Amino acid sequence: MLRSLSKALFGSMLILFSACSSIQPRDPSEKSTSFQYGYQEDSSLAKFFGSDNREPKTNTGFYPLNQGHDALLARIALIESAGKSLDLQYYIYRNDETSQLITWRLYEAAQRGVRIRLLLDDMQKRNDAGMAELNAHPNIEIRLFNPHQYRDARLFAFANDFERLNRRMHNKALIADSVSAIVGGRNIGNEYFSFESNVEFGDFDLMLYGETVQQTADQFDLYWNSLYAIPMEWIVPGSEKVSDEIIQAQVKKLQLKEKFSTGTYNFKELTLYQKLQQGTLKLYWGRGRVWFDLPDKIATQESQLVDNLSELLASIEHSFVLISPYFVPTESGTKALAEAAKRGVNITIITNSLASNDVFAVHGWYAKYRKDLVEAGIQLWEVKASASIKNKWSLTGSSRSSLHAKAMLIDEHTLFVGSMNWDPRSAELNTEMAVVIEQPEYVQESLHQLPQQLRANAYQIILRDGDIAWLDVTTGETLHSEPEASVWRKMGAWFSGILPIEDQL
Repeated sequence: MLRSLSKALFGSMLILFSACSSIQPRDPSEKSTSFQYGYQEDSSLAKFFGSDNREPKTNTGFYPLNQGHDALLARIALIESAGKSLDLQYYIYRNDETSQLITWRLYEAAQRGVRIRLLLDDMQKRNDAGMAELNAHPNIEIRLFNPHQYRDARLFAFANDFERLNRRMHNKALIADSVSAIVGGRNIGNEYFSFESNVEFGDFDLMLYGETVQQTADQFDLYWNSLYAIPMEWIVPGSEKVSDEIIQAQVKKLQLKEKFSTGTYNFKELTLYQKLQQGTLKLYWGRGRVWFDLPDKIATQESQLVDNLSELLASIEHSFVLISPYFVPTESGTKALAEAAKRGVNITIITNSLASNDVFAVHGWYAKYRKDLVEAGIQLWEVKASASIKNKWSLTGSSRSSLHAKAMLIDEHTLFVGSMNWDPRSAELNTEMAVVIEQPEYVQESLHQLPQQLRANAYQIILRDGDIAWLDVTTGETLHSEPEASVWRKMGAWFSGILPIEDQL
């Protein structure tokens, strides 16, 4: 059955290229293949990260990117330092200030001879013509993963081909010279980088050096050369390369240099900038591996990442901290967590409150399992919409904060960071990736800081007279209704919870 489903989805990919006059009919297997160049030992990045004489083939060093400012600076630093290749893979890549900055720096890298490969999921509507002009640059190649067939009628396309288009590439990675990579939960957009956004996502990435970079690059190649990654020139054929004059005029018009060199977003004022300049960046070291779904998960629904994670979770002996912004445990998942708690595992789950969740439909289904989880002895915390977590799990204050980090701390020694939420969509519909590192020092530091952060920035879910209640540990106040959430959000979450959509969340 899985084979026939795969054939059906591949068939719909072929139909895709005959269904719209703006797209040339092509067989996806006809496209060219390309691969990473391998570890560039003579590159400036290799010299920077290799200064402590660790063996990169058998060790992983990482620097945690807790703050949005640091996360953007780290990406810019890798882009500007790359000498041979840059590979980027993202679910969301907006057209706002931070995205424009990254695009500009990628263009400048291409101008100096760096090969750029940009692989984007096609759930988001973008400027096809603009991307095609960038794609026409001899050193830039753009591909869209599982693209919509009707470029200007996406809702129609989605309704017409729901089974295929509902399955997305959620992976997030940036790889420079196969020497360093950034992997985690952040997409590309203002809300992920603390830049003037009404809703700010508290997120988490790791900047990597060592064995996991090669594995991340291998993962990218697999997706880049898959049947589902469609070249931009097939979607918008015959485009001319964007001129340098146009790029520089846009940079001046958008004031990109000024926006990131003055005020609160002056890169040179960041501690990370000083560490990069002075060569004093401390890495945490451990053995690591990258887990990822295969690209054809969108056809088979078979998750290699879930299989790997299941084995890891089955081995937990003492403690488990789960940080997941979208948390829909399902009946079977709730039962498994309860059984783990029963055998003595200390479990803490951190997710969004209704007020901080940007997808209230998810909250409507998660809410069904809260009571069972708390009754099983699991500590359940919901992040406040007004949260300001400024250490390990970066959730800085804005008009509304929303947790977006995806991480796990296992038995005081294992760190899991990636793109995967704890929900049916991540398990069955979207492709995901994560890095898993054995690093007791960092995990124990995080566990030491976490209680104070939670008390200040989250509600503890408790039971009062048999019903769910929210305890603000800082004030001692107990609330009996979804805190900080409007009546409309409460109604929306309740209504979503009665719809048969759990397997889509």
